[in-house]
Amino acid sequence: MLKTLTRHFVVVLSVASSLYCSTSRAEWVEWLADAAVSGQFDNNISQSFFTTSQLEDYIGRAFLSGGRVYQFDAFTRAYATLEWSGETHENFTKLNQYTVGGKGVLTHKFGLGQKAPVLRVDVADGEILSDSQLRSGNQLIAGMRLSSWYSDFQQIYIGYRFDNRDAARRNLRLKDYAESVFTIQGHWLELGSNITINERMQLNLGFSHRWGDITSNNALDSLSRATQAQVSSASDDDALPGWVYRATGNTNRYNIGLNYALFDGHAATALNYSYIETEAVGMGYENHSVQLSVHYSY
Repeated sequence: MLKTLTRHFVVVLSVASSLYCSTSRAEWVEWLADAAVSGQFDNNISQSFFTTSQLEDYIGRAFLSGGRVYQFDAFTRAYATLEWSGETHENFTKLNQYTVGGKGVLTHKFGLGQKAPVLRVDVADGEILSDSQLRSGNQLIAGMRLSSWYSDFQQIYIGYRFDNRDAARRNLRLKDYAESVFTIQGHWLELGSNITINERMQLNLGFSHRWGDITSNNALDSLSRATQAQVSSASDDDALPGWVYRATGNTNRYNIGLNYALFDGHAATALNYSYIETEAVGMGYENHSVQLSVHYSY
């Protein structure tokens, strides 16, 4: 395990090292730290196609990160951080997990003034350590986002994101599948707007479309033979009752939330609702998720 963690830290530490060597060209350098806690309710934690198999759960999460920010000139800034996150489940404790890894971010502003577009490019790599043997493994997320203030109170953005997850263990049963059920990839297109209501409150609206691998937990005999023929991997689930299947599908996610700033902008509390619809193998499932979080930045 130590070798695996070391290997995944190399990329981020290399970025941090190269940034450190460039500090002579930076306008300023400083430390940064972030922390967050949240509580979430999900009505379909199993992501099941069938109402009778859908399971709900309450999830608690925590997040910590620390690193350096480098301002190279008036328009370009870079971040290198090490990160830890964890989550615990009330009803299905085998889904408990934590992730350790790192992240590199580069931002560039195209000009002066509030309305000048800002490009953000980021890469995050982490090792997932789960109580579920199937769900442990490595996760890489990379993306870019272009944002701009449309008016004095409304910011809009568009982005692309790629996610890649490599499971550390193959399927527990049905070993005739070449890859683990949780070895998955996906592509996201994102569009959203942040609207300032007053000095402290902000309304967030977002839509994202994902295509790629999806997973769904269902009873073993619930899928027809024609449907099972479209499944790319399957396994006995060690965290939830039933079997988990992997297939190619499409997901639409709709978000609405409110942020309220605290402590002169160093902290914020947020209430968010997400509606998620997924289609695959000629079937589909829905998720309703509500999350309350508190975030602090140093």
